[in-house]
Amino acid sequence: MSGFICGVWLGRRGRGLVAVVVDEDGRAHAPLVLDRHPDAAWELLDWLDASVGLDWELVLPDWLARQSPLCSFALERGNSVWLVPPAILDAVRIVANLATGPPARTAAALARLPLAHALRPCLRRLDPPERNQLPLF
Repeated sequence: MSGFICGVWLGRRGRGLVAVVVDEDGRAHAPLVLDRHPDAAWELLDWLDASVGLDWELVLPDWLARQSPLCSFALERGNSVWLVPPAILDAVRIVANLATGPPARTAAALARLPLAHALRPCLRRLDPPERNQLPLF
């Protein structure tokens, strides 16, 4: 586990994304709202590098990792990504009563999932590819 974890969830009415950074003690930072286009995804990753350093991981729902370039961008930059399967996500949202709250609460809950030792085996972790060779282009 790295020092900081960023959870990302859909904003109100699905128009944007909400990102919340959580430290290793589970304390959430102020939420960041961004658009859903690739430039905004790259800007979020730049902001994470600048504000919390290079030692961070991303947590996304499975379906959001397929719809957004955040996952592939983070892996390209050398950061790990945790994917939350729909069954775990639904269970956490019901138990924590997150369906009616602000999107930032759900993003913070996502970021805290890898910190829970009991839930960590249920998540899928993607590590960046090994870069032992220089790319040809």
